[in-house]
Amino acid sequence: MKAAKSFLTFAYLILIVFIVVIFNYFVKTTLEDSSIVFTKYFDNLILNKQFLVAKLDSDFFDPVLNRSFKGILNEGPNKYIKGIYYAFDTLKYVERCENGYCLYEIPIYLFNLNIDSIKYYDVIVSDKVVFSSENLKIGSNYEKGFFEESTISEFGFTFVVGYKTKFVLMFNLYIVLIFTIAYFLSYFLFYNEEKKIKRMDNVLKNLNKELIKVYEDFEKNKELKEFNISKTHIESVNVLQENINKLFVEFKRIFGEYERTAQMLESTMAELEETNAELVEKNLQIISALAEAVELKDSVTGNHSRNVMELSLYLAKKFNIKEPAEIEAIKYGAILHDIGKIGIPEHILNKPGKLNDEEFEIMKKHTIYGEKIIKAIPGWSLVADIIRHHHENWDGSGYPDGLKDGEISLRAQIVSIVDVFVALTEDRPYRKGLTIEKTLSIMKEMVGIKFSEKLFEKFLEVLREKGYLS
Repeated sequence: MKAAKSFLTFAYLILIVFIVVIFNYFVKTTLEDSSIVFTKYFDNLILNKQFLVAKLDSDFFDPVLNRSFKGILNEGPNKYIKGIYYAFDTLKYVERCENGYCLYEIPIYLFNLNIDSIKYYDVIVSDKVVFSSENLKIGSNYEKGFFEESTISEFGFTFVVGYKTKFVLMFNLYIVLIFTIAYFLSYFLFYNEEKKIKRMDNVLKNLNKELIKVYEDFEKNKELKEFNISKTHIESVNVLQENINKLFVEFKRIFGEYERTAQMLESTMAELEETNAELVEKNLQIISALAEAVELKDSVTGNHSRNVMELSLYLAKKFNIKEPAEIEAIKYGAILHDIGKIGIPEHILNKPGKLNDEEFEIMKKHTIYGEKIIKAIPGWSLVADIIRHHHENWDGSGYPDGLKDGEISLRAQIVSIVDVFVALTEDRPYRKGLTIEKTLSIMKEMVGIKFSEKLFEKFLEVLREKGYLS
């Protein structure tokens, strides 16, 4: 009798521990998966560069807003939450890019996930909560909870997903309470009905086998199957099995909720990708409209721009430029480098002879006009750089900013040298196009003045491969 009681106590303790371990395993797995998906969702928002809002100089000065952010922003993830280019709060990331820094702003509303009452989401920067689904946490120091998992993103942000402590503790308490009641019921049976001990022993063995089977199936297939209830003539055992079955039903509900949450996050990612595709399509429509507008204004510019684009992309490959954002900037910057000519009077634009000094000063403004047009398109700051600076010279004698040497981005230098070549070789209202030999002779004299020797040599390689030179 004593041995049977000891066995019963041991069996119930093992069962309680087993159920608690399974439940907390579910909690941990759910939180790990959620934090990873949350982090990947954020990383993709930066990697696709749709939220690149500004290019700052090396002192964190924003030329568009005419404002310095030195002491407010820093390289990497930022704690500063107030929107700069948005009217609402944003997460900010700053990375080094050519001649300064690139600023990304991710609107907070993109993280308004379908959050239930038992789970919370936090974003941490340098132990500071910069975003939380629980508003009172924002701005406070981060304190790790008992039931949460975190993932550090590729860009230095820490994303935390957790279950509220009250929920987990109450559920564990619920488990212990049920099994405590069941234990005392069973103990009473053993104490008063010695003849039923052997029967109870067999029932518990079968119950244990069923639990082991369910656990092994879960470990193998990650699927929680039904708990089979074996009816007995002992009512308290039947009640115990029913209570265990209720727990399994609840576990299945939690597991189903986890799967639905994962599917919801996947759906959110798919919607974001679809939105990005729509933005790309709209950008292409804008490009086509702008290119057509330039062509209508200046009969030369249409074919000229397309020719500049083809050679510029080929020259970019020579410099081993592979980053999609740079390739896209060179492509569209080449097509639209003269878009600012829309703002130049037609009598100057199509003048058959050379421009006088006053007319040339007006013509030079097309780079500034073009930049203003393109900067209105989100994420096109690199394209705007090409349009503004494709007439800058290596020795600083160009316009509009008098940049020189390394101050001029490589993308702008590429479009610049191709623009010169195409302009000299094609017919203009006041002259016939020059031969390749004559054009290169003129361009060679520009080395060290308009462009670098390395750029010129790479361009000659392109011409040879394209069949312009033998």
